[in-house]
Amino acid sequence: MKRKQIEYEKAIALRKTGKSIKKIAKLLGVSVSIVAVWSKEVKLTEKQKENLKRRKVRVRHLRRLARRSHLEKVLRVKKILKEAIAEIKSLSEQELFLTGLALYWAEGFKSVKEGRLGFCNSDPKMIKFIIKWFEKALKVKREDFILRTEFNETHKDRTEKIKSFWVKLTGIPLGQFEKPFYHRSTWLRDYSNRGDYYGILRVRVRRSSELLNKTRGWISGLSRAI
Repeated sequence: MKRKQIEYEKAIALRKTGKSIKKIAKLLGVSVSIVAVWSKEVKLTEKQKENLKRRKVRVRHLRRLARRSHLEKVLRVKKILKEAIAEIKSLSEQELFLTGLALYWAEGFKSVKEGRLGFCNSDPKMIKFIIKWFEKALKVKREDFILRTEFNETHKDRTEKIKSFWVKLTGIPLGQFEKPFYHRSTWLRDYSNRGDYYGILRVRVRRSSELLNKTRGWISGLSRAI
């Protein structure tokens, strides 16, 4: 009760100085409605009323400017993206080969302990690209792909949905998918877009040790060419 009395007295004092009800509520950490009740008997001067009115108009004006600025930024970004997309034309065979090779260099399995071509990522577009690269540039047959989904065990109830997502994306039948791997790491926060999480996809190619060695050589050649 004592605490409420102190807040009440502060609210009355602040209101008498011409502060807005919302501002007082924020300063005292109480609701707007309770400040309105407390200060309803406080009579503001005409000058204080005018100041509050001008402040409200200014705030509205600033909000309109912020919305307009945000919209302009969104449109500007869309324009930049559209222009940038148009700058990328169809890739020639050599361009496709080098682009995929650079991507494999960054994200593919290259360790001396590896015995097969492999690639792992969570980006669906990147996965589609690398599979097309395997097929078109390296002539990998579709039936030679071995895929495995990996995701946090908190999504175990979504296993079938996650597998279906990657099957549809890659066009590779479920029969070529290995048993999913569940990560047991603890997430520090809960993500609101739970339904948009599909983990990562591990892509391997059967009987590709020779092709892997060749890819390592291409990567070395690419690094020298630069």
